[in-house]
Amino acid sequence: MKHHAIVFTGGKGPDSIPPDIFPLSPPYICAADSGLDIARRFGLNVDYAIGDFDSLEDDSLLVSVNHRRLPSEKDISDTEALLRHLEEMGICEYTLIGGGEGRFDHLLHLFSLFTRYGTPARWLTAREDMVRINSEMHLDIVPGSTVSILPGTIGGTSQVTCSALRWPLDSFLVDTTHMSLSNIAMNSPLSLSVKGEPVFVSVPVS
Repeated sequence: MKHHAIVFTGGKGPDSIPPDIFPLSPPYICAADSGLDIARRFGLNVDYAIGDFDSLEDDSLLVSVNHRRLPSEKDISDTEALLRHLEEMGICEYTLIGGGEGRFDHLLHLFSLFTRYGTPARWLTAREDMVRINSEMHLDIVPGSTVSILPGTIGGTSQVTCSALRWPLDSFLVDTTHMSLSNIAMNSPLSLSVKGEPVFVSVPVS
């Protein structure tokens, strides 16, 4: 049984995928709707795809992929349908690729799903590389990089400590009303301690 999924979703994704996102054991590679275009652009074989596929650029991709086509009129998004599928399979850990920019209502809904289905271990869009921190982590980062620390879920509350920043954090409150935006990493690795709910460490992608 596979224990980690790589989830591709619609919206703008990265130009390249860092090799370190793939776990040691083969992941379950899956896609929601036009996330299939992103996965195939990187030459990946997709285990499963789901959606109404109304925004899929190349419909012929479905011929060779195990998939489930949903009606265009439904009460959940294609991405939530995929996360439900992972939940039914017993896969709790996932990396999310895509979902960047685009419509704000779509982005906000995607973020809201983390409360129900868990915060992804990593979220890569066209503009951000976000790593989830549960408790403590030493994060390799280029000194001088811009760093933002954001809540991992809507309603999540955390206290974050990190001294190796231009504006050090000492039990700094992170929630949807308090965030550390555009801080600067002074050295590497960046050591962070988190109490409470998981947070994202977000680094812009140039």
